[in-house]
Amino acid sequence: MSLFEGLNIATRGLSASQLGINVTGQNITNAGTEGYSRKRIEQSADWRRDGSYGQMGFGVEVYSINRVRDQFIDRLVNEESTRYGHYAIKDSAYARIEDIFNEPSNHALNSLLNDFWNGWDDVSKNPESAGARETLRSTSESLVTQFHYLTTQLRSYKDTINDEIEARVNKINEITAGIYRCNMAIAAAENTIGNKANDTRDQRDLLLQQLSQIIDVDYFEDDNGILILSSNGQMLVSQAKNHELIMSRQEFVEEDGYRFSKVEVRLDLTGNAFIPKQGEMRALMDVRDEDIPRYEGYLNNLAKTLITEVNKIHQTGYALSGLSYIDFFNGEAENFSAANIKLGQAIKADINNIAAGIGGKIINVDSKSITEADYPKALTISYGTVPAQATQLKLQNLDPPTTADGAPYPQFRHICKGSLTIEINGEALQEGLDYYVDYQNAEITFNDKDGRIAEAAKLGTLKLSFDYNTTGYAGPGDGDNALLLSQLRNSLVIQGDVFGKSTQTINQYYSGMLGRLGTERNDAGAGLNTRAFALQQLMVRQNEVMGVNLDEEIASLIQYQHTYQASARFLTTINTMLETLLNM
Repeated sequence: MSLFEGLNIATRGLSASQLGINVTGQNITNAGTEGYSRKRIEQSADWRRDGSYGQMGFGVEVYSINRVRDQFIDRLVNEESTRYGHYAIKDSAYARIEDIFNEPSNHALNSLLNDFWNGWDDVSKNPESAGARETLRSTSESLVTQFHYLTTQLRSYKDTINDEIEARVNKINEITAGIYRCNMAIAAAENTIGNKANDTRDQRDLLLQQLSQIIDVDYFEDDNGILILSSNGQMLVSQAKNHELIMSRQEFVEEDGYRFSKVEVRLDLTGNAFIPKQGEMRALMDVRDEDIPRYEGYLNNLAKTLITEVNKIHQTGYALSGLSYIDFFNGEAENFSAANIKLGQAIKADINNIAAGIGGKIINVDSKSITEADYPKALTISYGTVPAQATQLKLQNLDPPTTADGAPYPQFRHICKGSLTIEINGEALQEGLDYYVDYQNAEITFNDKDGRIAEAAKLGTLKLSFDYNTTGYAGPGDGDNALLLSQLRNSLVIQGDVFGKSTQTINQYYSGMLGRLGTERNDAGAGLNTRAFALQQLMVRQNEVMGVNLDEEIASLIQYQHTYQASARFLTTINTMLETLLNM
């Protein structure tokens, strides 16, 4: 080996040590940078073939600067991030729904339901008391308001999730565009053998981990270093480009007329709907499309049952005025829901219209012909004139008829409102147009301009169906109907079994709903804690591999400092030898 070769060896040593110091400095300054992987120079002894001695040392060669990463752990971290994101959204959603119902509290639905039943109990004990009736009406209005509030809050939360989905879609497009840019930079930088785009790869891995929390991600790297990425079988990043997600708003209408929109997500490449399997975005879609509507359904079923069962009993009772068939809650049965439940107009107008008295038993008269021959003792038909030359036929209330053995029948006082239908040859007449009803006096007046109704009555083809009470109002002290309504608290009226038989009370149904909500929240919380722990452990392992350890870096810095000093001393020695040689 010549002295000039020694100079080359010393120079290579200085360069390698200088590069090692620079890389170590880069590691130290980026110790707190998110996603940064520590770097290590890869070096080996250089040599050349000598005819006399074989391989001759030719100094050191730095052939690469590599990141310190474990791809297997990286993949596990990404997969666990997906599960963690999914459970984090679920846990947050159930917590939000729990906050909306706000149980238990004095103003929550369960407390108001109990106040409602207690109000009926108080009225049953003091049916003439204006205070008890006023308290019941006020409590009922609070109950109605709470139903409206819960529905509004659930729907508002559902609308908010649309905004969150939009934000996630924009973030996905931003990340996939960033990954594609990294792909191009990596492919260009690594076109030369031995070159490594280390920092760009760090950036791409960090973007991939962020994306993994939002959606499930499948990926692999091709021979050119380009990351091919898909989710649930749909391509998001290819060699050619990143494929963006596009959004649109679809309008829907609830049964009660409420209009709302849903953000639909599609892949720009194919136009197909994009629904990830897991991650934050899938959890948001599930909460919006399944979880919240499920609890809306529970609430609507509860409200519908409450309206139906309370009205069923209330309609058969008597108000202080002696009126019957009064709706306590308003609305048509097919549209009963928590959103449109409201107090009946009669109840809102006057507390005396609360039907606390029970009156008589309901009897059904079904499809009977209206002729004097059919009802000679209970009903009569009289003729008269009304304006516009119409014929007036009246079904009048007579003295109690007698049974076959001479015993008197109970006198009926009221035709039950809403139960009456009148037909001619199977064609239904319209109340308010063809006839008018005085429900209090059990009187029907026909608007018979063309005489066909009178003719049908003579022929026996005018038929009617109705319900009526066999006895009338027992007086202001009658609170038996209010007692029945208070006892509805303990009646099995909801949640049918396989045979269609109701198995729960209204309060039990609501408590069961809260129990399911609590169970789902606990399951989501337990899942989140499990995933958080697993992710933390994996990230600790990942950081052990890729993270910068300052103690190690300081040791490396000292090592390269000494090798640099030694190489410099070697260079000085060779230089001295050359001077001696040249001065000879």
